[in-house]
Amino acid sequence: MRSFPCDVFEVGHEVPSGSTCLILISEIHHDPDYFPEPEKFIPERFLTENSEGRHPYAFIPFSAGPRNCIGQKFGMMELKVVLANILRKFHVTSLDPKDKVIFTNSMTLRNVKPLRLRFELRNH
Repeated sequence: MRSFPCDVFEVGHEVPSGSTCLILISEIHHDPDYFPEPEKFIPERFLTENSEGRHPYAFIPFSAGPRNCIGQKFGMMELKVVLANILRKFHVTSLDPKDKVIFTNSMTLRNVKPLRLRFELRNH
């Protein structure tokens, strides 16, 4: 049986040829070694100065490498525009406690049940 080194995160493990490998992206994105306090909303962690020294594949929302998502740049731009417009007009809170939100993996991470949100108009 042949094996090849799996050194994407410099772990040094060998994976036997013919094995099925899964990359649990949501687990990588919540790894406290790369993202301290991973459950906290800290957008500043993605600023250039705060990303220096972080492994380039520690955050891969659109996959990585030569076969990554062709719509990555459009998707990020669309996400920022939509989110900015919502957050400019509304204060958004979840009606469900975090421990009651259950996710399932498919092509994307999805909620098992609809996420209930409250939108309150912001005072300008």
